[in-house]
Amino acid sequence: MKVCFYGNTGHALTAFFAKEKLTNLRYSACCPSFPGESLEKLHKTSNKYGITLTQYSSLDEMLDSEKPDILVVDNRFAERYPVEKKALLAGIHVYADKPIATNLSELNDLYKTAKETGSQLWAMHTTRYEPHYYTVRQLIQEGAIGRVRMVNCQKSYRLGIRPNFYKERKTYGGTILWVSIHAIDMIRMVTGKECLSVYSAQSSAHNLGNGEMEIITTSTFELEDDILATVSTDYYRPSNAHSHDDDRLRVVGTEGIIEAARRDGEHEVRLINSSNNGFTPVELLKPPMLFEDFVHTIEGRGSGIFSMDETFINAYTAIHSQESADKKAIVYLKQPSGFSI
Repeated sequence: MKVCFYGNTGHALTAFFAKEKLTNLRYSACCPSFPGESLEKLHKTSNKYGITLTQYSSLDEMLDSEKPDILVVDNRFAERYPVEKKALLAGIHVYADKPIATNLSELNDLYKTAKETGSQLWAMHTTRYEPHYYTVRQLIQEGAIGRVRMVNCQKSYRLGIRPNFYKERKTYGGTILWVSIHAIDMIRMVTGKECLSVYSAQSSAHNLGNGEMEIITTSTFELEDDILATVSTDYYRPSNAHSHDDDRLRVVGTEGIIEAARRDGEHEVRLINSSNNGFTPVELLKPPMLFEDFVHTIEGRGSGIFSMDETFINAYTAIHSQESADKKAIVYLKQPSGFSI
């Protein structure tokens, strides 16, 4: 299978990480997704893996010349829908950064198109494949904390210098859709339940000159089975912190509590239940890599950790969460059934 890249604004580089395991892939070409976009990091990373990417000036030129099997879509966050649809209609599988869409009309059309063409569309929900969160998922599924009752998630990032497109909603899409969506995926991952309602809030105040970009957000969810969940997101992590992120997950169950958080620089998982006192970190499990699992799913041998439906339900939930913050109101969600909403 041949892989091409459209832009590099987010997590496109994750497509290289499983190269040694995916010997049937050929990484062939790339093109910028907006005028003046630098693809230096993309070329630098591909060269590190012994790959030379041919660079084209436009998407149409690249698709016509290369005829890829997979397109990595990593353009500006609110501009992905038309590119994803173009690829799907051409029978190309799509590995796209989130959000895959910023409104329900686009989202529904993408799902219909993917189903009609038989092409896979996965978002880059990297958290499911990080060993600490994967370990939490597995332990909960094994019954380590009983029935899940509450989930608390934190996403905290260094701000650094962000590209100019972060400053406008029309290109950025919103912090809930870009960052909090990871936590939404984590909540759905550890509960196995869907969100029934959400109330979100956001603020762009004191965002260090970044225009409309929301620098803090919060979301409170009601889920099926009377589960409650919260998400807090911020870009205020100090620049001298030992890591770019300070992400945390805490899950409360009827028979225990499990947490994933950074301690001494690295993520650890700690479990408190009848057999564990929480003092000793749990040994981390090793999942497959996200892009590896995406390719294996195309080949009919995926792990089941993630899926196209999960991609769409995450986006559906995040779009409603962003709507709640914009309207300053509780939003009630219909329940997707095979993503028919």
